[in-house]
Amino acid sequence: MATTYELIIYGKVQHVGFRDRIENIGRGLGINGIIYNYKDVTVRILANFSSERKKRLFKELIKELEEDDKLIKIDKIEEKALNTYIEFPEGINRISADDLIELNKKLDEGVKYIKFIFGELEEHKKILIEMKDTLYEIKEILKNNSNAQK
Repeated sequence: MATTYELIIYGKVQHVGFRDRIENIGRGLGINGIIYNYKDVTVRILANFSSERKKRLFKELIKELEEDDKLIKIDKIEEKALNTYIEFPEGINRISADDLIELNKKLDEGVKYIKFIFGELEEHKKILIEMKDTLYEIKEILKNNSNAQK
């Protein structure tokens, strides 16, 4: 019989699309449970695991998320056996606390990343302009050399 565990994930895991990714992993593995943001900025998962292997694989796939998504940073995953069994609906399901304050936090995070992206684009624009100028100079040198050889 399955046992219910609580997994507490520490790091940069709120407001980065983390819960959605966990739902997909859990459903893919056939794990039932719930996931939610907790007030101490951790993400908590209550889930049933029918085997130690499946629990280990779930945790490994969670940890790999930070390799695929640079917005996610996982410091540690704490695990607690609850010594009970809670029957959950099928799949990992998100408990949402998305009230107005939570929505504003997500918007603030989004704006921060948009500003970062535009800053990076400005740097790339400067580099491209320098490259264009250099290519123009090379073109002129080649043109002058070609005319001089004629």
